[in-house]
Amino acid sequence: MGDISVAEHSFSNTQVPAHEIPTASDINFEPLHARYALKLVTESLMIWAIPSIAFTVLLAIGKIESSFLAAPWGFALPLAVLPFIFIICSLEARHAGYAVREQDIHYMSGVIWQKRVALPFNRIQHVEVERNPIERFFGLSTLKFFTAGGGSADMKIPALSEDDATKLKSFVLKLAGEADDRA
Repeated sequence: MGDISVAEHSFSNTQVPAHEIPTASDINFEPLHARYALKLVTESLMIWAIPSIAFTVLLAIGKIESSFLAAPWGFALPLAVLPFIFIICSLEARHAGYAVREQDIHYMSGVIWQKRVALPFNRIQHVEVERNPIERFFGLSTLKFFTAGGGSADMKIPALSEDDATKLKSFVLKLAGEADDRA
């Protein structure tokens, strides 16, 4: 065995002044795939359709008795939600993105309830590509990152092309392995 220098393995924990701490706004997030908004609209319309159809059928067969809804426009009431679905899905898609840095990966999402997640590579133990039927239809994938101690994903990046998801998975696993080797 060779001599190991104490200087090579010494621990350092120097304080960083508050004004030198980088902010999240310094990170340049990559936008998600352009078809993400269409995927969100499709999922939302599928969910919206169930109560809308039920409401329309109940109104048509007379199970909903209301002078307010008795007018013919009562049947158009569920349609009033449609513009909001398109606007919200478009905004959600526009405000989501990810960033890969040397030591970690970041994901941001949300318009009203904003969320930013950072995951260091040395914590990642498993990465998985998921494609539900709607994602397959739009040619998209979700990349899921897992750390120790949990059965659910610690971070999910939706709306990546299948090729981008596979490349990013390999890249992250390579860096996660290198981070483990350094630990």
